[in-house]
Amino acid sequence: MITVGSITRDAAAVWFPFLAEDFRGRRSAIRDLTHGFPEFVFWIYPDGTLHDARRSHRSNPPPGFEHILKDEPDYGGFLRGRLVRHLDHQLIVVYCREEALASASVSAEQLLAGLDQIPVPIDDDALVISDNADIYGSLRDLWERR
Repeated sequence: MITVGSITRDAAAVWFPFLAEDFRGRRSAIRDLTHGFPEFVFWIYPDGTLHDARRSHRSNPPPGFEHILKDEPDYGGFLRGRLVRHLDHQLIVVYCREEALASASVSAEQLLAGLDQIPVPIDDDALVISDNADIYGSLRDLWERR
């Protein structure tokens, strides 16, 4: 598992226990949290344009791009994710390859461009992770890495 940025895995696990190194059932725990009451569910086009997926990626893929649902984990170059708040801390979960957001990259630029368009306030210290619990740091960390 990747852990980069200013937030250690131990510190992140205080807010989100499923991020602990030895947590069993982490994917289920992430899914349970993010599918419960998300603040925003999104797709981000390769050019950084945001698409509101409302409550479901499967039910609301970008129009004309329904085929990306069958292209896990690359999704035809789109990024998909969910923004959720838990115990006054925001979490951004992005479904992507492990290394996609670990450094300055096209995917990181795409994510930042899309997040900039989300109509919900996002905290600078929101934690960004993958659906496999890779930790990419805070939103601020991603901006600083670019």
